[in-house]
Amino acid sequence: MPRLQLATDAAGNGLWERDIAGGALWHSPGLQTMLGFTPGEVPATVDFWRSRIHPEDRPAVEAALAAHLSGGHPRYECEYRVRTASGGWLWIRDRGRVVAWDAERRPARMMGRQLDVTARKRMEEELAESRLQLDAILDNAPVGVLLVDRDRVIRRVNKSVAATFQHRLEDIVGSSARLIYGDDRVFEEIGERAYPRMQAGGQFDEEVAMRRADGADIRCRLIGRSVKPGDPERGYVWVVQDVTVRWRAEQALNDRAGFQRVLLDTVPVPIFVQDVMGHYVDANSAFERWMGIDRQALFGRTVFDLAPPDIAGADEAVDKALLADQKPQSYETQLRCADGTLRDVVFSKAVYCRTGGKPAGIVGAVMDISERKRAEQALRERQQLFEQIFVSSCAVKLLIDPVDGRIVDANPAAASFYGYPLDRLRSMRIEDINAAPTTMVRQELHQAGRAERRLFQFRHRLASGEIRDVEVYISNIVVHGRTMLMSLIHDITERCRAAEALGRKTRELERSNAELEAFAYVASHDLRQPLRVITSYLTLLERNLGGSPGGSLDEEARECIDFARDGAQRMDRLIVDLLDYSRVGRKAKPFRPVPLDEPLQLALLNLEVAVQDAGAAVSVEWPDEGMLPMVAGPTVAGDDGELMRLFQNLIGNAVKYRQPGRPPVVRISVAPDRQGLDQPGKAAVWRIDIRDNGIGIAAGDRERVFGIFQRLHRRDEYEGTGVGLAVCKKIVEHHGGRLWVDDPPDDDLRGEDGRPCGSLFRLVLPALDDATRQAGFAHTGEARIRS
Repeated sequence: MPRLQLATDAAGNGLWERDIAGGALWHSPGLQTMLGFTPGEVPATVDFWRSRIHPEDRPAVEAALAAHLSGGHPRYECEYRVRTASGGWLWIRDRGRVVAWDAERRPARMMGRQLDVTARKRMEEELAESRLQLDAILDNAPVGVLLVDRDRVIRRVNKSVAATFQHRLEDIVGSSARLIYGDDRVFEEIGERAYPRMQAGGQFDEEVAMRRADGADIRCRLIGRSVKPGDPERGYVWVVQDVTVRWRAEQALNDRAGFQRVLLDTVPVPIFVQDVMGHYVDANSAFERWMGIDRQALFGRTVFDLAPPDIAGADEAVDKALLADQKPQSYETQLRCADGTLRDVVFSKAVYCRTGGKPAGIVGAVMDISERKRAEQALRERQQLFEQIFVSSCAVKLLIDPVDGRIVDANPAAASFYGYPLDRLRSMRIEDINAAPTTMVRQELHQAGRAERRLFQFRHRLASGEIRDVEVYISNIVVHGRTMLMSLIHDITERCRAAEALGRKTRELERSNAELEAFAYVASHDLRQPLRVITSYLTLLERNLGGSPGGSLDEEARECIDFARDGAQRMDRLIVDLLDYSRVGRKAKPFRPVPLDEPLQLALLNLEVAVQDAGAAVSVEWPDEGMLPMVAGPTVAGDDGELMRLFQNLIGNAVKYRQPGRPPVVRISVAPDRQGLDQPGKAAVWRIDIRDNGIGIAAGDRERVFGIFQRLHRRDEYEGTGVGLAVCKKIVEHHGGRLWVDDPPDDDLRGEDGRPCGSLFRLVLPALDDATRQAGFAHTGEARIRS
């Protein structure tokens, strides 16, 4: 027993033994020392020990002892407080059991051990208090706190979590954290990104979209850490802060800022922002384009980086004054733009302030007025130029008010022309110098004021009383908001007199031409009549002398009669050709739309016998439908009779002037061509080519063949009068076209030497479009060319 007692004392435990029947209670020295008594000082009675037990714990001790003594528990065990010798309280753990019974099997003696658990009890009390404090903190915390295990099951939450997500506490605890997330994607993404970081000892801190019990989406800030890094079994602590209101406010602020940025960048006027030190802190896109620098590069610069020193210094002084009085300012200056040029601008500036009214910086807009400045300068120059042109010009000029006909201004040339002093002329009305009736003058002023007419012809009265014919060109100008008539006056008196004289001569010439035409008809009739008589008598003479028996006509006489008859016949043909030549363009019918195939087919019909006799092959090539972008078909405005005579002469010549021993080939092609006429605008024309394989025309004779009476061959080789091509040329020119001989093309029409043979006559005639055709056409003069 002494050894056990020593071991127990050394371990800080105390032993006790109790005589149940006698009421004695023995304590070991170690137990007495544990209570602050010296060994032997503690009385060995149960009453003494009962008096040292804390009153609050005494019922529990007696109940535990009674339960053991009655056999309800195999041993006695209880923790309670005992007052020490110093008056303090010591927590002990008391354990024992009955070790002896009397003859009636009633408990007689007990033994037990007492252990000082004061330190443990204090720790438990502190832990309980800490838990109470933690619970109080969690329940009153403005943010939600969750404890989540490694499987992301919620083990504990505070009231803020329930309030934030509108779930009951009992519904949250034990549920998966998926309960509070908006969707599976966000839940899985947080699991993949956050938990590895927290297990490594890091902290996860992000704003995440989550969802309340009512289905509403909210924005929360999640802050998570591992309870013990590296040990996922301890779980994870999450702090949840509902930032929906702030997030929406930030979104609204961002939207407003974005709207303001778009609005600023949409405005075409350059806008900039400076701080109180004059540094640029922002600008819109228009300012970036205008200055040729983006806003990031602009940040921190001053006006001294953008403008010459003198201009920048003046601008800085204006900004200082603006910051001092905070009144909006607008002023003109110059600023260097992206291309390096200095441009005239108007700065409009205002101060923006912080809360409390302290200036934070300057907002400014730049209006480029360079064009306005140039316009003002140009206006001044035009004003000076107008004054110089109006005053210094030698042309007669009047400025007239169309409302009342008053002469507002006149130049010295007008005063010299009319013979009035300038002051007198400026006080007159146009009716004072216009010889026309007043009503007519008023009517003409009205038409001029409405710009219905520009050119007028009047008779003006000079101060001397002389009447002069004038031509007046009127243009409307605006002077100080009023419409005035600028009148440029030309004296055309001499021109009118010359025109009158020319008219008289023209009428005389027309009368003379009519007489000549009548004479030509009479002369042609009178000249042809003797020729017919000569031919008839020659034929009669030949018949009487040569046809009777014993006639006296020998071969020489017969040859003389043939020469005489042939001369008379040629003279008759020559008179007819001359008459036809004189008629071209004089006795023409009114021009009408003529499809080219009509006169061409008629000409071929007239030449049918000659073509067959010569064994000629004549072909016509018309343009395809895809080649007609400018007109609806080969149509011209003209005289179908003259056009038929034109084609008949040209095709007849191609058949007549053939190479002996070579069958004639004549090819006619019609095609549209804009290059045919050398006129401005290159009018649409039809080009007609007449190609043959005949004897051809030398290059030096291609102009001469169109002269009247011009022949390139002897009469015994090819008959003719030399008038046919002259008639053709006159017909083409009468129709507004052109006729010429071109080089033979390199085609299959070749001579015996292998080179191209024959000739190519080419003519162009103005094309007639659908609009002209539909509107109708009547024209007796030159054909009109559409440009």
